Amino acid sequence: MAHNIEIGKLGKAKMAYADREIPWHRLGVPMKGLQTAEAMLAAAEADFDVVLADVAAVDANGEILRNPDGTIVKITDSRATLRVNADGTFDGLSTVGTRFTIQQNREVMDRALDVVGATDGDAVVDTCGVLDEGREFFACIDLGALVIDPIGVNDTIQRYLLVRNGHNGKTPITFANTSIRAVCKNTVIAGLSSAQSVFTARHTRNADSAMEEARTILGMSVEWAKAFSETANQLLKIDMTPQKIDKVLQKTFPIKREETERQKNNREEIWSVVKGIYVNSNNAGGYGNNGWSMLNAVGEYLDHYRDGNATDKANASMNIYSWVTKTKKETEHFILSLA
Repeated sequence: MAHNIEIGKLGKAKMAYADREIPWHRLGVPMKGLQTAEAMLAAAEADFDVVLADVAAVDANGEILRNPDGTIVKITDSRATLRVNADGTFDGLSTVGTRFTIQQNREVMDRALDVVGATDGDAVVDTCGVLDEGREFFACIDLGALVIDPIGVNDTIQRYLLVRNGHNGKTPITFANTSIRAVCKNTVIAGLSSAQSVFTARHTRNADSAMEEARTILGMSVEWAKAFSETANQLLKIDMTPQKIDKVLQKTFPIKREETERQKNNREEIWSVVKGIYVNSNNAGGYGNNGWSMLNAVGEYLDHYRDGNATDKANASMNIYSWVTKTKKETEHFILSLA
């Protein structure tokens, strides 16, 4: 898994994280618990300024091309985004369109804090980092955990506001409610793909007014959390007998008409694998024989255990329109019908 975190000139990764959980790549600055936006931006070296500049034509030797009258040859339909470094130097980030407007990382963070009802002095930021040599920025604001069946199985799901900003002309300003903690490029993408509500604004002159809508759009997270908890608790009440488990497997991984011997063997292998996942400690072995454990077993198989290229599997699991996501949702509805 690629992390895409920028590594500075002295070998320091430009990321900071609350030390309650170390990222898989083990890079960045550990911070004592949740931190303020100001502290996290400073620790991750993410509080830099970005400016716009005209784009000039240069030759193969790096010399600026000039017209006979001495004027510089410019690319008039493009601009360049430049990072301003503390020592006064610049890093070229990307070429962008003429309508592109800059939103500094700190400005996007301030707006995100406003969305969740926090202030710059509140310690709510869990992770923060710079990706792709300064072209992208991300952060996770802790929204508090969602506990499924607190007096029973006590399954805890983390909730975050994922914050994303870009200086490359491609990455919009993004806020998303997600249960995935962002610590690298892939987890940012995964968090966006699995998010229950997402707000985006392009880097244009109306970005500020567009972001005013973010609080309303992302306010859906409260309703989503309530609905998700209710669905999970409904699934927990469904007793998964061996007969019901077989029904779910037959629905999700059905027997094909005129099934060949090879197809039969493959299907039976899938059923066996899913049953094995179901009984382990992460599912029925830890949370009981119920619909919640069954749904998680099917999801775990589709995300990690099925045959296929690792990259293709990851993309399918992270894409909200993929057959994998559709299969998970259909399986959830079917399990609920067994109540």
